Amino acid sequence: MGPEARFGFLLVLLASTAGVASPSAAQESTPRQSHPPRWQVAAAFVKGDSATLRRFLAPDVMIWPPAPDTARRGSAAITYFLGLSLASRVSRSEFRPKVVNTDGAYLIEDGIWTFTHGRTRVSARYDLRWRQTGGRWQVSFLKWELFR
Repeated sequence: MGPEARFGFLLVLLASTAGVASPSAAQESTPRQSHPPRWQVAAAFVKGDSATLRRFLAPDVMIWPPAPDTARRGSAAITYFLGLSLASRVSRSEFRPKVVNTDGAYLIEDGIWTFTHGRTRVSARYDLRWRQTGGRWQVSFLKWELFR
């Protein structure tokens, strides 16, 4: 077989396998969310919806606010974040990822977190780690800088 024929065979082979799911993906029994629910987390924060926020925060979550506050983990972090949500009185919250990478079981985002209150809009850089547990994305780490 000449080089042109081998190239043609390779093209046909690639075209015939495009879109075929891998066996491991086909064997997954737990339905998975394809994208992290960042807009739902942001909306729950605005509403002060603690039940929804709890559902999206991993039990061992680490919340790391800017200084002078300190990082918290687990139930203390969840309580702290829920308290911020209830006290914030923002009308809009938005996570805008700039870079998204994977690291094993984690999806890692670096981006800008924006709040709107009345006519005032502030933003801060954030680092966020998502982990899929039971087919659902949960926040396992959230760190942000001072809002400006």
